[in-house]
Amino acid sequence: MSVLVSVLKARCPRCRKGPIFTHPVMVLDKMSSTHTNCPHCNLRYEKEPGNFYGSMYVSYAFSTAIFLITGFVLYYFFNDPPLNVYLITTLLVTLVLFPFNFRYSRVIFLYLIWKT
Repeated sequence: MSVLVSVLKARCPRCRKGPIFTHPVMVLDKMSSTHTNCPHCNLRYEKEPGNFYGSMYVSYAFSTAIFLITGFVLYYFFNDPPLNVYLITTLLVTLVLFPFNFRYSRVIFLYLIWKT
């Protein structure tokens, strides 16, 4: 399995078979629950306490991209609407994409720290 497919499926950075998260993304109350170790190769996902704080930087990059793309689409395809439309639309898009932003920032951060 390629790295891109493994990231998209949220699989272990070492074996690329074991799932990182315990529940699907749409189970919102448990979307942040991760396995402690990979069920397949026993890789410990959290190297140290607070390990996933680093994923905030990846999440920040995702949020910035969401803001810029939403602004670009509104400006060029919706004829530069008023400021309140920008604010409401950006807020709604960010809220809808939050579960994916949260999970994929963790997955990408895991792949960065394990350097596979």
